[in-house]
Amino acid sequence: MIQINNLNKSFWEFPNQVDILKDVNLKIETWDFIAIIWPSWSWKSTLLNMISWLDRDYRGEIIIWDQNIVSLNDDELTFFRWKNISYIFQNFKLIENLTVWENIDLIVELNSLERNFQTDEILKLVWLYEKKDNYVFNLSWWESQRVAIARAFVGKTELLLADEPTWSLDQNNKKIIMDLIVELHQKTQNTIIMITHDFEVAKMASKTYSFSNYWLVLE
Repeated sequence: MIQINNLNKSFWEFPNQVDILKDVNLKIETWDFIAIIWPSWSWKSTLLNMISWLDRDYRGEIIIWDQNIVSLNDDELTFFRWKNISYIFQNFKLIENLTVWENIDLIVELNSLERNFQTDEILKLVWLYEKKDNYVFNLSWWESQRVAIARAFVGKTELLLADEPTWSLDQNNKKIIMDLIVELHQKTQNTIIMITHDFEVAKMASKTYSFSNYWLVLE
């Protein structure tokens, strides 16, 4: 279970304090797939960055499987993130001078993760096996998107954070990508938190929240 208690995030823009989140409370059960509809591009990645502890400048508590990050030093925090959290970034963050295979395999090797899938297996699931030896800089946006998804699911992590995983796609391809994510979620039984501005995409999650006036509201 992930428990978010009285989470507040703000920053100073002289002469005012700008609030982003106010007293957000959220309980996410193990194996949940939740979507958070964030209607504005501004600050949409902030909540995911706090959950993954890339951003620690906030007030409140984020507890993941009984682990409160306040009790962890920097090394422990990094190790916990590597072992427990995977990420689908909006801009993918692939290594362009590595092949498709190497991009997917590297995350497992670097973090010494157990596997959900062998690399060739997940490449087939995301329809990229024939591209396995291609360098990322030669891929289309649509292909790179699927590499990022495969990389996030290949290793056995408990939590997957997805930042606009269907960004820039037309409605037909959005549906294809979301069907793929739902299928992989069912196979791996991980917990997914997804940020999106698209209501149709959000409907494919098991629970949907909307962000409004600094709070999260269950749809």
